[in-house]
Amino acid sequence: MKICDETVRAAVDSGLGSVRMDAAQKQAILAQCRPTVAVRRPLRPLRRVLALAAAFALVLCLGGGVLAAAPELQQKLAVLGEETLQMLQPINQVSEDDGVRMEVLAAMSDGQVAAVYIALQDTTGQGRIGPDADMYTADISGAFFTAGEVVEYDESTGTAILRLTGDGSQQLAGKKVTVGTTSITSGLSFNDPVDLGYTMEEVRSLTGSIPVQYNRQIDSWGATGPAMECYTKLLDEGKIPVLTGWEEPVALPGVDWANVNAAGVVDGQLHIQVNNLGGMGRVNRLSFSLWDASGERVPCTELEMDLGEDHKMGTFQSYNDLVEYVLIPPEDADLSELSIRMETMTYDHLLDGNWATTFRLEEASESLVIPCGKDMNPWTLDEVQVSPISVTAFGSGEMTAESEAADLKVILTDGTEVSSSSASVSTGDGTVVCRSIFDRVIDLKDVAKVTLNGEELPLP
Repeated sequence: MKICDETVRAAVDSGLGSVRMDAAQKQAILAQCRPTVAVRRPLRPLRRVLALAAAFALVLCLGGGVLAAAPELQQKLAVLGEETLQMLQPINQVSEDDGVRMEVLAAMSDGQVAAVYIALQDTTGQGRIGPDADMYTADISGAFFTAGEVVEYDESTGTAILRLTGDGSQQLAGKKVTVGTTSITSGLSFNDPVDLGYTMEEVRSLTGSIPVQYNRQIDSWGATGPAMECYTKLLDEGKIPVLTGWEEPVALPGVDWANVNAAGVVDGQLHIQVNNLGGMGRVNRLSFSLWDASGERVPCTELEMDLGEDHKMGTFQSYNDLVEYVLIPPEDADLSELSIRMETMTYDHLLDGNWATTFRLEEASESLVIPCGKDMNPWTLDEVQVSPISVTAFGSGEMTAESEAADLKVILTDGTEVSSSSASVSTGDGTVVCRSIFDRVIDLKDVAKVTLNGEELPLP
């Protein structure tokens, strides 16, 4: 493990829809068998403020008193607890753009995982940094995935403190890393469903004969619902119908960042093709749902197909300017009773700029290393490593769809299980790495047991 820092006082939260993956990557996540990286993280909607004063208590004291000579940093990071502060290396680097100050306060690393604490403040007094402020395109160089969670918000100064975690595909400890973002969001809202005033039957009768394409290959898509596997096969074969756009798009109620390019019912499926117009449309999201006559939401298979140009916003984030949403109701549904509603996720503020600082992470300190040699069919789990910020299974061989998953749990002496903020599985070149990043820092002396798929592993 390793240690590296700055002083923190931030609110970190990253969501959902900003990470775009192609079809192969999505299938890799489900099957856990292709030589790619499969990432699982909390949805952006699930933002929460963490009581880290307790969560960061009893942390491994390495580099004792590192922040003792930095009272300003100590004050800013007081929420983490005194023992945690002893682990941190002060960074004290500032980057400012568009009236927003980003201060990198502290960081730590256990080798391939880095945790960085950041403070964001709107120096113009416009209130653009709120308690849910997010470095939307956050990036830690050398990491293949970066996520964040809110730590604290100081309403009196309008300062948000965030904790970013970067999961690296290479050693980060002892190296220079650049931490920053090009987009900051704040003021997230999840708006109630809006009835669009049409049933599926009315859409079918109004649109009449709809020009569609049945042989178009969709490079990026997502599918959920009871008939997902069936439509996954059709998507792979390029046989899902895609609408031809109208000459004049139609506005959506209360939405000025997107419009409807085409809509219709094809083969019993509701298709709504949407243009994202840029601006707030780069981060705002919408979805559609069907409701029955009694006002209950109808369970549907849902598809989301990217048809237009994919616009990069950051290392991991992008948006597509043309998306077709498909709702497939149950076969016995009465289309005349299925009303169409729209739901939106919107932000009050989207700030564009360039915030970045570079510093060297300290060398990693020791972790708990547990030899295993367990057959996971057909790959072998060689060892498990537990650090104050993550637990990782290292294996050899090839993971397949039939392979046993590596479900690792870390239990502390007080009986609590350490929860994770994100997890990843990567395979390739005869190696398998399964990692979960904790949503808090733990003291290795407090680790009571580690289990693999319910079986307790012998601690060293």
